[in-house]
Amino acid sequence: MTLEDSIHTHRLRVLRDGERLGNVSEACRRHGMSRTLFYRLRKRFEQYGADGVHPKRRQARVGRPAAVPVQTERRVIAFALAWPTCGPQWYSDQLARDGVTLAPVTIWRLLRRQRLGTRAARLAVLEQYSATTTGLLTERTAKPTRHVEANQPGDLLSLDTFYVGKLKGVGKVWQITGCDVASSFAWARLVIGEVTAAAVLAFLREAVRPTYRQAGWRLRRVLTDNGKEFKGAFAAGCERLRIRVTRTKPRHAWTNGFVERVQKTILHEHWRIAFRRQYFTGHRMLQNSLDRFLQFYNHERTHRGYRLNGRTPATVFRGAVGA
Repeated sequence: MTLEDSIHTHRLRVLRDGERLGNVSEACRRHGMSRTLFYRLRKRFEQYGADGVHPKRRQARVGRPAAVPVQTERRVIAFALAWPTCGPQWYSDQLARDGVTLAPVTIWRLLRRQRLGTRAARLAVLEQYSATTTGLLTERTAKPTRHVEANQPGDLLSLDTFYVGKLKGVGKVWQITGCDVASSFAWARLVIGEVTAAAVLAFLREAVRPTYRQAGWRLRRVLTDNGKEFKGAFAAGCERLRIRVTRTKPRHAWTNGFVERVQKTILHEHWRIAFRRQYFTGHRMLQNSLDRFLQFYNHERTHRGYRLNGRTPATVFRGAVGA
């Protein structure tokens, strides 16, 4: 039974009860209907029978017709790709020659919906099409290569320092962060006060290299910026450990983007939450909190980047031992 049929049955029941009781007010009170509606329905029933009190069958309104027919829209896109350096006014003039009237602003809106609203966008589509059909014609159509690449853990380690903040009773807190480029496996150590080259070298020797050895990998190269903490004693120590040190260009922080992203994750997912949950009074409390988060980051937190595709860093980093 549809909703209209249910309403129709209810109205007939009210009319029957009104006739049976001989009291319209009582029948309307029992069924929750006004007397005005009762008399209106009874008049319809007397004139047209039972069908007269059936609810009006409402049809869905006809939708607004498309502003531009599909055939015309395809012709506009064809014009845009055939003459990508022209504009909506020129396309409108060409369509008018064939008897199709279309305002330039309508053509512009149509092209914008198709992401062809600018001359550069139309030229880019043309370049991509030419590259797939006739071969590479311009440098822009070449597949971009990643500026930092590593095939397996140990090929490249990104190192950086991060200022956590100045905590009351503790002092200035810095964080030394390392990230394996191939697996996103991360290390971090906190330093109270100034970060020196000796502190970074100690972090590399005591925290990072032993983890590589346990997993069966060898650390070959380190990528850093041009900070003073990555020169002097740090560079000499890496040379003794047979680790090649490469540096980013000045004002090119994105080259070391792997470790920059790890530091941003630690800031947003750990420190900004931890500082609102707990009052830290010393270096050991801070480092223990950071170590717990790194355990979660490396072994439990899945990564959706192109390197891991839903896996955890530990699954890739521990691959050598598993093999």
